[in-house]
Amino acid sequence: MVSGDGTAYEVALEGINHVVGAYSGRIREAREAGDGERVRLLLEERTAWSQKRGSLSPADRSAVDALTAESAEVLANLRSGAR
Repeated sequence: MVSGDGTAYEVALEGINHVVGAYSGRIREAREAGDGERVRLLLEERTAWSQKRGSLSPADRSAVDALTAESAEVLANLRSGAR
């Protein structure tokens, strides 16, 4: 692993953590609104992102880069209300 790979891995983890946190906020909102189906769907998405975090390896730079890009897109959508 090259030094930059470790940094990229940490950036990817941080992005994933932000996505998980954003889903948690959406889950709270859906619960407050009494939307059980939405809560279920959001919990599934949050769980999927937690699993991605657990399976990510700093040695797999292409996966790290892909998840960094994906998390940025998902986070932007969550923050804008698109998801």
